[in-house]
Amino acid sequence: MLESIRRMILNRIEEKGRAEGAPIVNFPERTISVEGEDIYVGQGWVEWFLLVSGFYLALPPNTYGVVVYPDGKVRKLPGGMYEAPAGVYRIHYVDNHERTDVSEPVSELTTDGEKLTLKIIVRYRVIEPILALEIANPVETMMVHIETDVAQYIRTHDHSDIADSSEKGGRKIFNFFSERHNSRVPLSKAISILGVELKEFAGDKEYVEMRRQVRKDERQIQAGKRLEELQQEFDQLKAMNKAENERLAAEHVAKLAKAEAEHKAEKEKIEANHEKAMQDILHDVNLRKIKLDNKGKHLQRREEEFLKAIDAISKSFSSGYPTNPNVIKTMTDLVAALKEGVDSDDAEENMSETSNRPTKPRVSPEPTDKVEKLTNTLLNLLDPKK
Repeated sequence: MLESIRRMILNRIEEKGRAEGAPIVNFPERTISVEGEDIYVGQGWVEWFLLVSGFYLALPPNTYGVVVYPDGKVRKLPGGMYEAPAGVYRIHYVDNHERTDVSEPVSELTTDGEKLTLKIIVRYRVIEPILALEIANPVETMMVHIETDVAQYIRTHDHSDIADSSEKGGRKIFNFFSERHNSRVPLSKAISILGVELKEFAGDKEYVEMRRQVRKDERQIQAGKRLEELQQEFDQLKAMNKAENERLAAEHVAKLAKAEAEHKAEKEKIEANHEKAMQDILHDVNLRKIKLDNKGKHLQRREEEFLKAIDAISKSFSSGYPTNPNVIKTMTDLVAALKEGVDSDDAEENMSETSNRPTKPRVSPEPTDKVEKLTNTLLNLLDPKK
């Protein structure tokens, strides 16, 4: 029963706190915390007898509640009902929204000697409210450091690099400021930087114009040097190309000369073979002509011999059958010699026709030939005077 009474007392405190609702809290510029009204926790005789007391913490949206207990302990509490001993509880409301601040204009010289003025937009949020309350003026302190970082950023970059970083989304800028902020403890543990952007980007117009003219002249000089280098490279390539063309032309001429010499040698070889073949043909024709001439003379000689022999034989039979044994023997030998001569001529003719090579021309018979000798012998036997 006592527990039920205790629960009822706490529920009544919670219902009263819910009914009153959360207070309206406004955070001034660069102020992250506002002190709320103290919470008084008392005890009547019932509470004292039951040893029960507490308070209800109502918080606005996106707000931390930091409560300082009567014993001095500090706690970060979400909204809700808390059973606590009697006493005075001090409350601090700490902003949990994403906040934005702008730095003062900062002017410095870049690494390339150009004077720039920058203003930075910083987005941040409190992440440890108790730690933030322990730092005096935490936002002002953070912005002072940011402005110091802006000066350092300008001094360590050239004009083009800063301009390119601002045009490409600012990731490089954020990394620079985030790294430097994280090195500052406990400030970086209390407040987190969510983003950094360039708000203004300006320079001394007269100085900027002068620097731009100098850089323009430098670029023109560099462009002229580069043009000279390219011209030299072109001349070298042109000379190399000319030498290569001359080499290729010389090789081509040498190949043509070699081909012409080979063609000439082949032509001379063909002509020499042709000449030799013609000489062989002419030689063969001459041999055949000589053979034919010799054969004609031989046939004419044979014809004369045969006619003379036949005439001698005819004379032998003109006065009747011869009775002289010498005449008969001579006639018989002469007929055999005539037959032998005919057979010899036929054999020689056949050999000449079957052979592919020309035969050696035959020498005309001498007067001492067998047929001629027998014919002369027969004629002498038939001549009475002899």
